[in-house]
Amino acid sequence: MRLHPAQVYVALLTLATLVAGVFHVLPALTPVREEGLPGLSTLLAHVDTQPQRRRVLGYEREEFGPGWGSIGACTTREAIMVSHFDGRDCHSAGSAPDLYTGHPMNADDVEIDHVIPLSAAWDLGAYAWDDATRVRFANDPTNLVATASAINQDKSDQLPSAWLPPDAGARCWYSRRVARVAASYALALPEADVSTMRRQCRFALARWSG
Repeated sequence: MRLHPAQVYVALLTLATLVAGVFHVLPALTPVREEGLPGLSTLLAHVDTQPQRRRVLGYEREEFGPGWGSIGACTTREAIMVSHFDGRDCHSAGSAPDLYTGHPMNADDVEIDHVIPLSAAWDLGAYAWDDATRVRFANDPTNLVATASAINQDKSDQLPSAWLPPDAGARCWYSRRVARVAASYALALPEADVSTMRRQCRFALARWSG
């Protein structure tokens, strides 16, 4: 069986991740912006593109499972919250920086964002996946970010050409996360989104070098 280039990349990236210890079992899902992500160009080399997002009928949230899965003893949502806040035993409280805005957010007013939204993933190819892959995608920590409820609702199911984090300093990191998820699941990104993502990382490089 001939593997898709993205599948080969994911296998190598997974091995490298395990060796480097980037990903750990809960509670060490550290919400750091860089988090060992390769550069955007490296990631996009393993991502196909398409002219535009084509809407595919049939999306329902239930297509990605009846709700949150689990990571250890916690639900996926609880695990992401514990990784971001000072939480324990699957419970989180207090405040922590919102990675999308840079502002403090309270644990009582947080939603878990899918970096590539479920409905967008459906349009980009998830409609053809089996149930197990869709459930895994919906619960993959790489595709999940704790953010303020208002920010998550503002983003909705938009991709980078239509929505970017309010904090300009987070936009290249966010673009790299989008690319990482797309590469991991062989999702073809719309050309406008890829252009936007490249532009954000060029801006970030200019800021650092300036």
